Amino acid sequence: MTSGLRKSINIILLGGLAMANHALADTVTANSSLNVPVTQSCPTSFFDVSLMTNARQCQQFDEGMPASLVYFTKYAPEEVIAFYQNAYPQFVRKPAVNQRTMLAATDDSVRIVVSPDNMGTQVDVLIISKP
Repeated sequence: MTSGLRKSINIILLGGLAMANHALADTVTANSSLNVPVTQSCPTSFFDVSLMTNARQCQQFDEGMPASLVYFTKYAPEEVIAFYQNAYPQFVRKPAVNQRTMLAATDDSVRIVVSPDNMGTQVDVLIISKP
């Protein structure tokens, strides 16, 4: 298993756990020295990729490349997909697998994974290389 695939799997698993705890603040990142959540506001964009205006419970996993951020929105999955397809026409929609839809930049520099959640949608933003 490649390190990128392993990292993507870990991101999806960790993101699901973070979404299950609705008591978290807007943004959660890990303080590596203490392994304690650090609260921040969700950014408006991540490596030049926009987040939806009501993004919450953001969790950034890496600052260097490849980088990833997971967030939750109350919008339905189809609304999130439409948002990204309108904002980034170069993103190609892949067939859904286990109710997860991936949008990928034509140069594969960015991947957006959209997953239904009980009260909205989880969005995983994966930056493979600078878009």
